[in-house]
Amino acid sequence: MGTKILIILACVPLYIINSFCDKIVSTKSGNSYNYIYNCVKFFVCSICMVPMLFLKASSMMALGSLICGVFCGLMYAVSKTVMLKGYETTSVAFMTLCHSSGMIIPCVLGHFLWSEKLSLLSVIGIVVTILAIALLKNNNQASKSIKTKGIIYGLTIFLTSGGVMISQKVMGIYFEKQAVAAYTLYSFIVPALILSLISKPQNIKSISRKDKKTIGLCALGSAISLSVIGFVMTGLAASVPSIILFPLFNGLGIIMVCIGSVFAFKEKLNIQNVVGLILGVLGLYIINLQ
Repeated sequence: MGTKILIILACVPLYIINSFCDKIVSTKSGNSYNYIYNCVKFFVCSICMVPMLFLKASSMMALGSLICGVFCGLMYAVSKTVMLKGYETTSVAFMTLCHSSGMIIPCVLGHFLWSEKLSLLSVIGIVVTILAIALLKNNNQASKSIKTKGIIYGLTIFLTSGGVMISQKVMGIYFEKQAVAAYTLYSFIVPALILSLISKPQNIKSISRKDKKTIGLCALGSAISLSVIGFVMTGLAASVPSIILFPLFNGLGIIMVCIGSVFAFKEKLNIQNVVGLILGVLGLYIINLQ
């Protein structure tokens, strides 16, 4: 288990890179490059996964990896698009915590479906984390409609993030002998195709050369990070309990992203936000106690 924990920790910097790349693009032209950026990113992710198909002699068309991969891809398509929209009305800290808190879903399901231990401390941690989400909600917006929109974005991120983790657990537990690379490839190609249908060609032509370079570099950085994260997390899902795998990865990820966003993006955290961040970290830590 020690080696697997180290592997999870090694993936945390990739979590930070992925989050910061999303944030950088979200600041360009009022977030008008949302669909184009995600479309390019997931196509690059798909390309990154092709060489991985040759690591294990398994069929690409295995039904389990196909179904799980398509479901995960649908979750990605919604999650990554809404995440960028959410940055406009809330903050990096709030949207990141909503995304990280999605691990509550597989942790609870793991207790009932996969005989994974969920202690009283873990339940307390879940409650603390939900309270933290409420406190981290950016209350500096004057319009009630914007506040409501931010909450809806956060809830969507929470559910779709949990959906991605559930698909990883199902793939790892029930279809362990099928190719993880094929599953991961499907999970990337599906959102790439969906977003290519949404993206408007004229929007690409209107992008300046400088912004194209920024989008390209961010898409590449995010794609490489997401490819490694998806492949590694799915590979570990069968042998590492949800209550350890997801809180450890997401907990450390949110600490670094929230702290880093203050310096990198000059985001201001008021007292309420700081308390929410502390409770969020505490909640994720408590959940991880066994």
